[in-house]
Amino acid sequence: MEAEVLAALVATPAVLATASAAYFAGRAQARAALRAPVDSIRRTAQREAYAALLTAARTYLRTTRRNDVWRETLLSGVVANLADAEQQRRLGRFRLQGQLEPVRHAVALVSLEGPEHLVPLAEAIEQYAEDFERAAQTVVNSSATTPEERQEERRMMEEAYEHVVAAVPPFVVAARAYLNGNPASR
Repeated sequence: MEAEVLAALVATPAVLATASAAYFAGRAQARAALRAPVDSIRRTAQREAYAALLTAARTYLRTTRRNDVWRETLLSGVVANLADAEQQRRLGRFRLQGQLEPVRHAVALVSLEGPEHLVPLAEAIEQYAEDFERAAQTVVNSSATTPEERQEERRMMEEAYEHVVAAVPPFVVAARAYLNGNPASR
């Protein structure tokens, strides 16, 4: 065989290997270029969902704490115009209602946007808020006759409130780690 033919035959596999590597690299780069805007939009939607839940949870906590003070004022009889116990109870029930719907909506957004490991943390906030609402309604609708019974109901309501407060930081830490790209959070 001639040297030129032999050189062409030896170089052909190297050219083919280089061409196929360039082809696959180009495909991967094109796929990444197409995926980058979608990932950016998804990340923005996730960030907005997490922020909505955090805002709703904090608003709920502020509202329920403010309404709890108002309820205590009503039920203690400090407001002279509302001496009737049934009227106090109805007004207390009205004022005590937290704003659970924004929390529920935000949890639904987090459930849709994911990732999966954040969903139980978000649902825990919602569940504890619902537990607090039930405990608060128990206090408002109480038929307790002794100070000890009322104190126990109040203690249970405070405990339920503290569970809501304690459920928010784990969600924030996990969401922040996920959004900042912490590999352990994926």
